[in-house]
Amino acid sequence: MIGRLSRVGIEAVGAVVSKNRVSVEERCKDLLPAKKAARLAKGTGIYNLSIVEPKVCTSDLCFQAAESLFANGWNRNDIGAVIFITQTADYLTPATSYYLQERLHLPKDIIAYDVNLGCSGFVYGIFQAASMLAFLEGRKVLLMVGDTSSRNAFPQDTGLLSIAGDAGAAAIIGRSETSEAVFHIESFGERADMLLVKRGGYRALRLTENGQLTDTVENYCHMDGLGVMAFSLEDVPKNIECLFDYAALGAEEVELALVHQANSMIVSSLADKLGIPREKMPFQSEDIGNTSSASIPVLMSEMQRRGEFKPSGKVLLSGFGVGMSVASAIVDLSHTKVLETGEL
Repeated sequence: MIGRLSRVGIEAVGAVVSKNRVSVEERCKDLLPAKKAARLAKGTGIYNLSIVEPKVCTSDLCFQAAESLFANGWNRNDIGAVIFITQTADYLTPATSYYLQERLHLPKDIIAYDVNLGCSGFVYGIFQAASMLAFLEGRKVLLMVGDTSSRNAFPQDTGLLSIAGDAGAAAIIGRSETSEAVFHIESFGERADMLLVKRGGYRALRLTENGQLTDTVENYCHMDGLGVMAFSLEDVPKNIECLFDYAALGAEEVELALVHQANSMIVSSLADKLGIPREKMPFQSEDIGNTSSASIPVLMSEMQRRGEFKPSGKVLLSGFGVGMSVASAIVDLSHTKVLETGEL
């Protein structure tokens, strides 16, 4: 699916991570000697992970991110829709968006729903929000994305254990008479098993013993590391190049490229393949980790915290991963307010 939506403004973005940071060496101490863990961290560019406390859920992180936006001048009564995108919802049912609507004291005359989606979720969310704006007649969409992915990492596998971090983010999407967004979204369901938590739904219940998850990989996320790498470096560049062609935009015209923070090697290799200077496609999750759908807004908030975020008119966003899914967009961030990273 490729196309454009007009009059789309990303007004504000905020992200929240855990104040609890765990080093990769500590996370993998039962599986790897310290020197090997250090080499692993150097290879991924991820040295510390945002790991939430046991009672903290993704919704708590997103709640704080949204409250920060309202504290910075956005009116909660202007919100006409809430979209909550996560793979780690509070409950199987009802949708967590209804709890967030109540916690945030949002109007009752509102659309609210959840979407089960991972790494491409932020761009998907912008697309969904943009599609709703004409119907909302001047009201805005509160988009919340995130995951507590560390809980899906199998304790006996360093693959995800060494990169999965926890974060939540919020964005306010509204009408803008001068901005548009161009999207290219693709789905590769034949490769869905590359990132799979096999148990937990109704097709296969999670295995427990005495009320605790059993130590079996099927209760956690299985990752085909080589397959995911190939997907990231073959299918994702093709998706983005097709987007550039449709938008009549050269790679050299991109002012900023904000892509899913899978790991530093994937991000730098993607920049090289697309001919985008690495400084325009930053990786800034070395002390946070791969935070699924929250990773692009976390990147934005980290850039703001470091004094490196500059409002730009031609920005590439690309989220890719679980599904397998790629969602890329060219958006205007020249009037977007980005808050510094918060902690919970």
